[in-house]
Amino acid sequence: MSKKLEVISKSDLEKMHTGTLMSRRNALLKCEESFEMSDQYQAAKNDGIEFKNTPQWKQAYQSCPINSREYSK
Repeated sequence: MSKKLEVISKSDLEKMHTGTLMSRRNALLKCEESFEMSDQYQAAKNDGIEFKNTPQWKQAYQSCPINSREYSK
């Protein structure tokens, strides 16, 4: 069973440090593909992000500012 991630607003994401964003992105990538492919017997009832095939996961992954930040070399 995977850990559920909190839904965070885009404005709050933009205030986060790069390391925190990278950790969140990694946690999103570790989510299971779907409830059907998981080892769970019944779906939990909360607003967290747990499976990649949900609109919440897709929105969280696409809105992660780490994908658009520039890094100095």
